[in-house]
This record gives sequence, structure tokens and C-alpha cells, in this order.
Amino acid sequence: MTAKREPAACWRCADTVFHFDGRHPLIMGILNVTPDSFSDGGEHNRPEDAVRWAHRMRDEGAHIIDVGGESTRPGFNETGVSLEEERRRVLPVVEVLVKEGFIVSVDTSKPEIMTEAAAAGVHILNDIRGFEMPGAEEAAAKTECGLVVMHRSHSTDYDDVVAEVEAYLRDRQARLEALGVAADRICWDPGFGFGKTVEQNFRLLGATDRFVASGQPYLMGLSRKSSIGAATSQSVPHDRVAGSVAGALIAVQKGAQIVRVHDCRETADAVAVWRAAEEASL
Repeated sequence: MTAKREPAACWRCADTVFHFDGRHPLIMGILNVTPDSFSDGGEHNRPEDAVRWAHRMRDEGAHIIDVGGESTRPGFNETGVSLEEERRRVLPVVEVLVKEGFIVSVDTSKPEIMTEAAAAGVHILNDIRGFEMPGAEEAAAKTECGLVVMHRSHSTDYDDVVAEVEAYLRDRQARLEALGVAADRICWDPGFGFGKTVEQNFRLLGATDRFVASGQPYLMGLSRKSSIGAATSQSVPHDRVAGSVAGALIAVQKGAQIVRVHDCRETADAVAVWRAAEEASL
């Protein structure tokens, strides 16, 4: 196994550098501009509604707004939406948010959207396909954006899910670095809910400290997902808030520097209470 390193001290995202101290995780608020996302599809389809929701999330504690124009709900169409449709959904919202001073991430796998979003001033490119689509690595490497590399699989047949996810993330990082991407731009995401069983998802959550020890910025995105529903016996995504906040807090306690969430205020409050308890014990 690769030798243990210190947790990441920073994450470089275009003209913004996030510094980590172990007690102030970043909250990435989810802004889906899709009609069919599993939890909030159709709620923010109009650009003005999406921008209004972004303001609310920032007011409630979000540091980053992650704009996505393609649903990745269970059973989603692997071919995704067309380039034209994703561009229509995402770019008008991104352009307004950048102008209004938000730290913006774009959740996309398409190299064209990556290039256009970076030109519009976004700070982060977040790819559930690990920059594997043709041209995605090269497009991402030509930007100065922070990159979130996520693991996903079409099978749950692992010999050791933690080891195999870690090996994948290391490989994707090596490929990006070979194209000139600095290591401090690359954030790992284990892909909670993407090609894993409930048990495997929670094994990944439990191994957060191992991933953090890689030395890369580390993101956990488990908000309202079906494994949270399985653990809490909540079948409706909107009823999984408490379980999602608990999962995010566990990840933070184990060292995750970024949590991607729907419920910003609830997550920020939980982190604040945890931090108060930590500081009181110093």
C-alpha cells in the first residue's frame, strides 16, 4: 500500500485557493437544473429559480454551488442529455452566478461544457465519469479549474471495494498529472452510491480517513442517496435529511474536507456544533 501522507492542506481552484485546517470543511451545495434528478428534479429548471436557490444555499452555509444539467439518478440514461440541451440548462445559470461572485462548480462529463464553463469563469469541474469521456482529460487539463475525480462502476463485484476505489482514483490522478495538472488541483470522490451495494457504500464512508491520508482533497457526496434511505428506512429522498447530515458529519469527523449536500443549513449547523465541541476540548 502507498505510504501514508499528510491530509491535503489546500485545493487550488482557478483563482481561488481553499486552505484546510481540519475543522472548517467546505459545503458544496447541489443545484440541479434538470427535470428528472432523483431528489429535486424540476424544482430549479428556470435560470431565475436556480439563481434564487443558489443565493439561499449560500445564505445557509454553502461555500460552493455545484450546477448540474444531467440527471444521475438510479437507472439514468448512460448516454446522458445532448450537448445542446446540457449547454442550454447550465451555462446561463453559471454565467449569472460567476458574475454575482459565487464559487461555482459544474457537474459535467462533456469536454465541450468543461471548456465553455471554464471560459465563463467557473472554479471547479466535477465529473462523475472520472474524466474518462473522449477529450475530457485534455479539456480539463487545459483549464486552471479544480477537478473532482469520482469513481463509478457498472458492477458491485469487488474483491476489496476500498482498495479498488483507491487504485482507480490514483490511476486517474496519474493520467491527469501526466497532462500537466498539478496535484493540488485534484480532489477525490469515492462515488458513494455509484455501483456499490449499501454495505460497500458504508465501508467507503468508514474508510474516509484512509482516503484523506492520500494527501489529496477529499469529497464525500452521500446526500439523500438510496443507501441513506436503506439505513434509515426512508424511501422518499426528501425524508433522508437527518440521515444525510449524519453521514456528512461522520465524513467530516474522519477528515473529509468537502461534503456535497442538498441541505446546506442543516449540514452547516451540524458541523458548527461538532466544531464547538472540538474546540472546547482543546
